[in-house]
Amino acid sequence: MGHSIQLQANNKSISPKYRVSDWCDARQSDDWATMVAIFRDRLNGRFLEPIELIEKDNNIGEFAGFSIMSLDCLLVETLNQFYQGWDETPGNHQRQFWKFFRESEYFKPNFTRRMSDIFYSHVRCGLLHQAQTKKRTLIRADQDRMISPSPGGLVNGIIVDRIRFHDALKQEVSAYSRRLEAGRPSDANLRQNFITKMQYICGEQA
Repeated sequence: MGHSIQLQANNKSISPKYRVSDWCDARQSDDWATMVAIFRDRLNGRFLEPIELIEKDNNIGEFAGFSIMSLDCLLVETLNQFYQGWDETPGNHQRQFWKFFRESEYFKPNFTRRMSDIFYSHVRCGLLHQAQTKKRTLIRADQDRMISPSPGGLVNGIIVDRIRFHDALKQEVSAYSRRLEAGRPSDANLRQNFITKMQYICGEQA
């Protein structure tokens, strides 16, 4: 009875379509299709769909690279937290970005460790702390590669193609969702970390 009252009092929205109670019901019945649907609705509603709306607006989409990459950096961080089962990223955040890039089949062909470190410093930290990229690092939408050196080399920074970067993130989300739903024995830890992260999001009452 006490748990039910507490749940009603804290039945917050965790995505556009779902509340804490929906997660609790799905988890109690081991309904992975719904649990993954909640995850996807959360990421679509808070990250992916807002980016698509920005891109569709011809008046602002062309000049919204900073806004889009800021959201994409938040998405990288929250995805890594899901993978690890963390409430928040501990310790060296720069190292965690490199871990994410090197373990993703969609990003690892594009990043060296040095490029990852530059991305973290010049893009992630530059945008989130100063609302601008650092040095000569640029965000573009017309490059042949996702990541390339700035004119003059990496000492000056990198050029990030935001379209290629964002497309890779969407593929990452889709691949992760498929692994969660499939539930192969080798992904048992991935599923448990996902549940742990969702418990944090739901206020540890799930």
